[in-house]
Amino acid sequence: MNRRMKLVTAGGVAAILIIVFGWDLLKGYLTKEKLAAYRPPTVAVTTLKAAQSEWTTRISAFGQITASEGVNVTPQIAGQVRSIHFRSGDLVEAGDLLVQLDDQLEQDELQSDEAKVRLSQLNTDRYAKLVTENSAAKATLDRVQAELVSDQATAHATKTKIDYLAIKAPFSGRLSIREVNLGDFVQPGTTLVNLQDTSVLFVDFSLPESYLPLLQNGLKAAVGSEARPDKNYNAIVVAISAQVDPNSRNIDIRAQIQDPDKKLSPGMYVSVTLETKEVTKVFALPDVAISYSLYGDSVFVVSDPTSDSSETKEYTVTQKYVDVFDKQDSKVAITKGISAGDKIITSNQQQLSKKTIITVNNSVKLDQNAVTGQ
Repeated sequence: MNRRMKLVTAGGVAAILIIVFGWDLLKGYLTKEKLAAYRPPTVAVTTLKAAQSEWTTRISAFGQITASEGVNVTPQIAGQVRSIHFRSGDLVEAGDLLVQLDDQLEQDELQSDEAKVRLSQLNTDRYAKLVTENSAAKATLDRVQAELVSDQATAHATKTKIDYLAIKAPFSGRLSIREVNLGDFVQPGTTLVNLQDTSVLFVDFSLPESYLPLLQNGLKAAVGSEARPDKNYNAIVVAISAQVDPNSRNIDIRAQIQDPDKKLSPGMYVSVTLETKEVTKVFALPDVAISYSLYGDSVFVVSDPTSDSSETKEYTVTQKYVDVFDKQDSKVAITKGISAGDKIITSNQQQLSKKTIITVNNSVKLDQNAVTGQ
């Protein structure tokens, strides 16, 4: 290859290299210019101005409805059921006869006992007269008087046994399902029927001992039931246990429920929201404004506008970590992390980062109850 050909070849290779590297440089420059000129789309959000308000601490728990009086009606002595004087679900008054056990033997025994009492009374009267006439010894009178007292006690015991065989309602209330049949032989402690006085109802529930300083009689509570999801019942705390359970470290509480429509029944499982007297100054925000994560809870706050020239102002955002003090329904109480007047973003947080450009659209107003914590 002569010298001329070598120069031509070298020139061609150099031209190719210049074109290749030049294109790469040009492409890099154009890409950089494109990226520099790129403007991410804005995110439309709604905002809420942070303002302090008073927050009443509420405690949630689960409890059970109990009646003012409730008992399983049982016999005190064994016997055979001779008659039943009620139907399941009946309303009864205190002293109403519910079940009669067979008392024929006791009735016969009572006749014998009363005959002995009458005889002892005649002997006592006779010897009392003889003693006044000095015709009998005082010791004999004492003996027959003691026999009279013994016979009277025996007759009284038989009457009591007969009364025990007539099983009566200990208080007024409503009967449950009958658990005895005619002819059954029942022993003491056998349940015949359950009786509940539902004229006054309570809800019994427990709270951890750490809440003890907040508890006192007279506190208001809201009671909810799955049987009536559309209604909350008002209740007032009437009793607090005198001691903390040593096993669970909980304290038992009883509240009286107002049940005007008579729809609650003893044994029902209910939710309880207890309103304490503790009031704290907080920033009350809707729950949707909080971003929860393992690294901490945070909110996005609107920063200064990026430009005043546009018809619709655009802003950047900052992320602030907050301390969540309490939650109630759809509301959250914040004690630290934000300041009064901060514009808190309440929507589209999943699209935000520290440098996101946003526009604010508050044409749809939030529920003011969710804002104020009422």
